[in-house]
Amino acid sequence: MFGSARRTALVALLVPIAAGCAGAPLNPVPGAAPYERELSRVAEATLTAASAYHHVGVIAHDSMGGRNTPSPGLEKTAEYFASKYREWGVQPGGENGSYFQRYPFVKRAVDGSQSWFEANENGRITRYPLDKWAYGTVPADAHVAGPIVIFAGALTPEAINNIDLGGKIALMVVDQNKAVDWNRWRQMIGARGPAATMLLTNQPSEMFNMVMQRSTNPTGWALGLPETRTPSIVVHDSIFASDPARSDRPNFDELRRSTSPVVMEVPEEVQLTIHTRAREFDRITVPNLVGIIPGSDPVLRNEYVIFTAHMDHVGIAGDGVGGCRAAPATATTPADSICNGADDDASGSTGILMVAEAFSKLKVKPRRSIVILHVSGEEKGLLGSRWFSENPTVPMAQTVASVNFDMIGRNNADSIVVIGKEHSDMGQTLARVMARHPELRFTTADDIWPEERFYFRSDHFNFARKGVPVLFFFNGVHEDYHRPSDHPEKIDADKIARVAKTGFYLAAELANTPARPQWNPESYKQIVEQ
Repeated sequence: MFGSARRTALVALLVPIAAGCAGAPLNPVPGAAPYERELSRVAEATLTAASAYHHVGVIAHDSMGGRNTPSPGLEKTAEYFASKYREWGVQPGGENGSYFQRYPFVKRAVDGSQSWFEANENGRITRYPLDKWAYGTVPADAHVAGPIVIFAGALTPEAINNIDLGGKIALMVVDQNKAVDWNRWRQMIGARGPAATMLLTNQPSEMFNMVMQRSTNPTGWALGLPETRTPSIVVHDSIFASDPARSDRPNFDELRRSTSPVVMEVPEEVQLTIHTRAREFDRITVPNLVGIIPGSDPVLRNEYVIFTAHMDHVGIAGDGVGGCRAAPATATTPADSICNGADDDASGSTGILMVAEAFSKLKVKPRRSIVILHVSGEEKGLLGSRWFSENPTVPMAQTVASVNFDMIGRNNADSIVVIGKEHSDMGQTLARVMARHPELRFTTADDIWPEERFYFRSDHFNFARKGVPVLFFFNGVHEDYHRPSDHPEKIDADKIARVAKTGFYLAAELANTPARPQWNPESYKQIVEQ
């Protein structure tokens, strides 16, 4: 125990530090005046509207060609980020000592010549190849057998809500003459957990043939991970034309004409087997880009706060995704086919780029390490972030928080919606940070579009499902969303700078607070343990 004289000396030493006097050490202590002044100094010097406008102008320039995944413009964008991180001394966080994590993109489809389905009807077994009047929609190697549940007629959600399809094959008798979104019904029935689904359609033969040819000769790319979706095939009525009349087989046309829901469990002596084999047509790799600011604490530097934003967009009208449509010429503007994606998501990519620069300029780095992750393939289904979450270059178990910027440069100039606050105590941390920085004159609003389920629609979700607490900064969609009119000159660069400052202060708090962010237990059950 200290003697009284030594206690007095120690108090005298600590008081100036607590008071924030000049010359006090810049220890990364949340709320400590000297450190907060250093954060503000760096933020004001680095996170500026001019810087934001410059970076968006580069990323969303016509020369990037809309940054489709894959494309030369996407590669150029990744190289631009890498060049900035080299300049600022941000450490590589990718593979083999580089900034890049490359992951596989494949083109694949079900090989009809190696695939079939088989009906066992009371001991009478008939095999039907998937090479003329049937095709697979999920390009996977699969062999599934089970009893059948038939769905037909005027289906309603209530009719299927209590059906347990575990181990069974769902047979949907589809009537293409009705204005019904059958794909939606397939998704709803698929959510009931069938072993496989089969759609029996009466679509005109010419149209069916065209769709089948498109399905067996894919033009789109998919993530090169093993396929995990439920096997599914589409079969045309005419495949049964050569069968003799079967009095024990349901009359499919009658089922289609039903004006009430049809949910029919077929006797178990009738079984269906679906066998599919996938064929790979092409394989390439595409980039994620990873930078790291190592933490200053010898222990906590092995834990990570990750910032994400997607650097891809939907490309050029005709070769992209997400409904990119050319803008025709007008009396004042030429025709435009490049979907530049200035807000979606050059704005968010710029935001995390600027956050990285700010952390690189701090005299004393945060205790935990900061990871800056630019992902690709978001517009094709969150593919780059999914790959990283399955193949992380830093341990996922040591990742304490994820902050995602996706579309932060438009709409209300003085606010940004932050989705996910209610799912963890990160919402409280953000509120504490904003109270400390009233000079931003900025509101971090709750989710105002819960019915749109945006929480599940951007890259942060792949971290949430791995158990990492997340926050998602998002300004909402607008009339230029996925259009060639999403140009850099429409960006609110000052708003990007203020979001970047908010994220910078938030990350410093998350990286310096000894305790990790904690999930709301009910949210953890719904999101992580589902």
